[in-house]
Amino acid sequence: MGLAPVTIRGWGSVCALGVDTATSLAALRAGHRGLAPPARSPHLVSMGGRMVWVGEVPFDPVLEDRARAMVRVAVDEALAMVGPASGTTGVFVGTTGGFFVDAEVDLHRARAKDPEAMPRFGRRGPGEVAEAVARQTGASGPTLTFSMACTSSAAALVAAATHLRAGTCDRAWVVGFDALSSLTLYGFRSLLLCDPNPCRPFDRRRAGLQLGEGCGALVLERGSGGFEVLGADNGIDTANLTASATDGSTVERVIRRALAASDVAPENIATIKAHGTGTIDNDLAEGRGIARVFGPRPPAFASLKGSLGHTLGAAGALETVLWLAALRAGFVPGSIGFEEGDPDIGVSPTRESSEARVGAHLLHAFGFGGSCVAAVIRDG
Repeated sequence: MGLAPVTIRGWGSVCALGVDTATSLAALRAGHRGLAPPARSPHLVSMGGRMVWVGEVPFDPVLEDRARAMVRVAVDEALAMVGPASGTTGVFVGTTGGFFVDAEVDLHRARAKDPEAMPRFGRRGPGEVAEAVARQTGASGPTLTFSMACTSSAAALVAAATHLRAGTCDRAWVVGFDALSSLTLYGFRSLLLCDPNPCRPFDRRRAGLQLGEGCGALVLERGSGGFEVLGADNGIDTANLTASATDGSTVERVIRRALAASDVAPENIATIKAHGTGTIDNDLAEGRGIARVFGPRPPAFASLKGSLGHTLGAAGALETVLWLAALRAGFVPGSIGFEEGDPDIGVSPTRESSEARVGAHLLHAFGFGGSCVAAVIRDG
């Protein structure tokens, strides 16, 4: 990714644990779960009369404005940390559905008046989020949207660092966003990937995921003095239409390429923010890949999805915000939901919060279509 240093200057977040990063950090440190049946999303359709558990953001703006409010709040928090930009600003957004949820809200309200009302989904697209962030931040540089399932905003982070090093912008906003929708809930249910119980990433008895919603915003600039993005790798595994090879070979390859791009040896990695969805194959592939690189005793690693749910396109940016903020606060989050190791995986995440270690940190995102992203970020 070149030699010019790129640093994360600020961040903001909204998720099931809280509507600001400090609140979410306190919940993470205490080992809280943000998963429960939805209470603020009346547009969600029940499944056989039962609402599945989700990671729902705990605030109540006007329903039509709720999705946009998540983005505004996260971006405003980051803006308060960094102040206005002095040069060209770029926007790099990762999302699967963008503001598509607004179409479901519109349909919900229309059917309250006319049960036969038809959906009008064609008006929405993922690019709406990038347009909103660009207006809010006054961005005049490149404005790009990445819709790559679970790796969307992780890929946006890699692209933002590349653009900064290339000089196409002086500041880059990386924003990951997704909101809960019935389309997504039913889609994952049809793939038999939803656990009716709170998810258990990397656990021997794991049986699926819970979906979540939220927004993570990161501000990157050239220079040193904060968390530095050292290098990354973004690869595609063609072994399967929806997943990475379960022997861990693709995960290993992506991790090793990210380490090589960062000039960091495996033994110098302090912590790993795992993807850890709680699904059988995804955790198997990721865990085996970690073991292939680091051996049976890897650095402290954990998944945040037992606390937040799987926020899909938001996960890369949102989980990066929370992981780095936790490190800055002096702790490594535990992997909520994990109880019993899986001998088929061979490695186990930390169960409880522990003291942070200074050094280089590896952050993962692995998603549908075999999309794989690994990035190395070092304490400043």
